[in-house]
Amino acid sequence: MHPILKISLENIKSNWKSLNNCSNGKAAAVIKANAYGMGMLKVAGALLEAGCNYFYVANINEGIELRKKYNSHKIFIAIFEGYLDGFQKTYKEYNLIPIINNLEQLERLNQYARQEDGPRAILNIDTGMNRLGLNQEETYYLIKNKDILNNVKWDYIMSHLANAQEKENQNNYIQLNKIIKFSKNFPNIKISFANTGGIKLGKRFCFDQTRPGIGLYGINELGKQLDLNSKSLNLPIRLNAPIIQIKNVKGGEAVSYGGIDILKKDSILATIGIGYADGFLRLLKPNSIFSIGNEKCKIVGNITMDSLILDITDIKNMKFKEGDYISLLDDSNIEQILCRNDIISYELLTLMGDRLHREY
Repeated sequence: MHPILKISLENIKSNWKSLNNCSNGKAAAVIKANAYGMGMLKVAGALLEAGCNYFYVANINEGIELRKKYNSHKIFIAIFEGYLDGFQKTYKEYNLIPIINNLEQLERLNQYARQEDGPRAILNIDTGMNRLGLNQEETYYLIKNKDILNNVKWDYIMSHLANAQEKENQNNYIQLNKIIKFSKNFPNIKISFANTGGIKLGKRFCFDQTRPGIGLYGINELGKQLDLNSKSLNLPIRLNAPIIQIKNVKGGEAVSYGGIDILKKDSILATIGIGYADGFLRLLKPNSIFSIGNEKCKIVGNITMDSLILDITDIKNMKFKEGDYISLLDDSNIEQILCRNDIISYELLTLMGDRLHREY
């Protein structure tokens, strides 16, 4: 038996359409890290059906995997990690779009462009994230040497918001003004700026393309349900795990490794077949409460590699047996689990491992 991650592709499609409607009809999709754990190829296929044809992934390996599945020139695949040395022919072979993050990568691209028909690319400028993208000195150099961009077909000038989840944060507007000011020097190149949070900041941030990621799953970084134009998006997942043993244990007995919990009374314990090897980390133990049959139960003992133990003593209106499945994560508890354990939705979703059986 195995834990099951149920994923609604219809909800993902619906969420993207809502994001697209708020993006001047020009939303791409960020599906890196196996589409945030949801399955990159399946999610990409659903989004293609919904009308999305521009995708962002983290590295060239993800790009190759996606291109092998969807080998159409109508599908655009951009690579965040940049135009790394030694991969020039690979980008061409798989029709991948490099995101240029510094002048060294730009020179490398120009050298290749002199030998081949002008490649397409994205120019990434750093407006305040200090992660990837051309720094201030490099952008000044480009403004003074505009011809350096002439050999390449530029899809977008892009940047990344650092505080988009905070609507009133003035850094959002500082970054907005920086990308507008830089882009005025290159009026023929389109702009890609807003992530999911940026879309919620309004039309001024959306420009010619947005790049929603976590929004595809209907939540923000804290697991809170997203609302766009008075419409609520939907969490498309439910994590179910099997009961692999039920036992009666006397009060005063210790539970699991190290005996970290001592039962205060005679209890009924259900060992659940999911653990940290599946992405259900040990840190989720102290503050996670699950509702089953309108009753709440807690984890007792440590979360181990392959299992955790729930105290189901107080659940009176439901009868359980080995092989029954229990819902551990859905739209009723994801926000509380994240808040209580000081983690973000990106972490929780991307940690969901290959041992989880995904049902679409």
